[in-house]
Amino acid sequence: MKTIKHFSTFIFTAALLMFTACEMTIPPFIGPTDRPDNGETPVIPPVEAPDTAGWNVPAEAITVSEARDICAALESEATTGTKYYVMGYVKKIHNKHADGVSNYGNAQFYMEEVKGANSSDDFLAFQVYGPNNQKLSDPDAVAVGDFVVIYGELTNYSGTYETVGKGAAYIWKSTNPLLNEQVKPEEPEELVIPEEAKAWNIPAEAIDVIKAREICAALASGATTDKEYYVMGYVKKIHDKHADGVSNYGNAQFYMENVKGKNSQNDFIAYQVYGLNGTKINDPNAVAVGDFVVIYGKLTNYMGNTYETVGQGAAYIWKSTNPLMVETKPEPEEVTLLDEGLDKGIGTMDTINIVGEQTWKYIGGKNKCVQMNGSNTPNEDWLVTPELDLTGMSEATLTFKYKFSTEVPAEHQKQYTVLISSTGDVTKTEDWKELPILSYNATTFTESGAINLPAEMIGKKCYIAWKYQCDTVSHTWQLRNIVVKAITKVD
Repeated sequence: MKTIKHFSTFIFTAALLMFTACEMTIPPFIGPTDRPDNGETPVIPPVEAPDTAGWNVPAEAITVSEARDICAALESEATTGTKYYVMGYVKKIHNKHADGVSNYGNAQFYMEEVKGANSSDDFLAFQVYGPNNQKLSDPDAVAVGDFVVIYGELTNYSGTYETVGKGAAYIWKSTNPLLNEQVKPEEPEELVIPEEAKAWNIPAEAIDVIKAREICAALASGATTDKEYYVMGYVKKIHDKHADGVSNYGNAQFYMENVKGKNSQNDFIAYQVYGLNGTKINDPNAVAVGDFVVIYGKLTNYMGNTYETVGQGAAYIWKSTNPLMVETKPEPEEVTLLDEGLDKGIGTMDTINIVGEQTWKYIGGKNKCVQMNGSNTPNEDWLVTPELDLTGMSEATLTFKYKFSTEVPAEHQKQYTVLISSTGDVTKTEDWKELPILSYNATTFTESGAINLPAEMIGKKCYIAWKYQCDTVSHTWQLRNIVVKAITKVD
C-alpha cells in the first residue's frame, strides 16, 4: 500500500496559487489516501478548506514546498535577506514550544502543505512571535491542524529549513481562535513628558522609545548606529542584572516604554548605561520603575530583534526624575603624564647632540642617573622628554632631582637651563621658553620643587628639555626622577 503523496501535494500547491491580493478563496484541498490493491483509480475525499475570509493574503505568498526550495538553494547558516509570507498547516508542535512561549513569548512548530499528511517535507516556524509581531502568552494559541501564514526571513540552518529565530519572524494570520483573541494591535503609545522634565531643555532631536525601536529594526543583526541619540521614556522594568551591574561596574540596566505603567511589549533596553555625565552609578535605587529618563548614546539591534543601547558604559543617563540621580559634575583628577626615574637608563628621553663629542648618558654606581660633562671642551647637548599632551588639562607641573659637580658661578649659569616648547624643535631656539631652576649651588641631589608649566602651554602638546652648553669650562650636571603631572579640566 503506498500513499499518493506527490499527487496530493501537487493539487494543494495549485490550489494555493489561486490566492489573490484581495479576498482569498481556497478551493477544497485534496488529502492523502491509499491506492487499492486492484489498481483501480482511488476515490480521493475532499479536505475542508480553512476559514480565511478577509485575510487578503498577499499574492506573493509562498507554500511550504516553495519555502523549502528557497532554503535548499542557500548555503548552510545563510539567510534570505528577504522576508516571505509562507502558508501551510501546523503539522507538529516543537518540543521547546511551551518553554519558548513561557520564557520569550515565541512559538516553535512544524508546517506542512497538506493538513494531516504528516509529511517529512516540512518547514520549521522557529521562535516566531504572534500577529502584529507581539509576544505570545498561551502555548495553546498554536495547535496541530491550524492553518497559518508566517512572515519573515528564511534560513538553511545546517540542512533544516526554517525562519530566522528570536522573534525575527511572526505569525501573520492564523485560524486558531486563541491566537486572534490574545494578540491585538497595541493602541498608539504617545509619549507625554512630565512637567518636572520640561525644564530640562531636552534637545529637539530627542526621540521616543517607538522611534528608537524603528531605528534599531532597520539595522542588520548586530549592527549599531553611526550617531548617538537622545532617547526618552519611562522605566518599565528593572533588568534582573541591574543590581550586579551597579555593584560591579557602576552601570544600570532597565527597560523603557513610552507610556508610564503600560507594561508595553514595545520596549527598549537601556543596556549597561552609566549615570549623569557618564559617571558610574553606586546605588541601584537610583533607577526605579516609573522614572522618566533621557539616555544618550548609540543604538544597536542585538541578535536581530533586541533593541538597546550599546553596552559597557558607551551610553549614559542624560537626565532622570529619580531624586537619587542628582546632577553631579566629575571631580578634577590628577594624572601623571611622565614618570622617568632615570635610575636604570635614559628611558623614553631623547638625547640630541649639537656640538662636541660628549652627550647625555646613563651612569650606574651609587648615583644611578643620567649626566652630561663637557670635559672642558665646547658642547651643546639636549635631553628632551617625549611629547606631553596637555589637552583637556587645567594645569600641569614639573618636578625633578638634580645636582652639579661644583657650585655654578653666575657667569656660567645660563649654560645649564630647563626649557619648554610646543614644537620640540631644538633648532628653533625662539620656540623655547626657560623654566626656573631652584639653585645652581646644588652639589647633592636636590628637589626642584613643583614648577608650574606656562599657561600658554596648557591645552596643547609640548616638550621639556634640559639644555647643556659649555666652552672651555664645564660642570657635570646630573638628573633623575623627572615627573610631569597635570589636573584634568572640568567644564
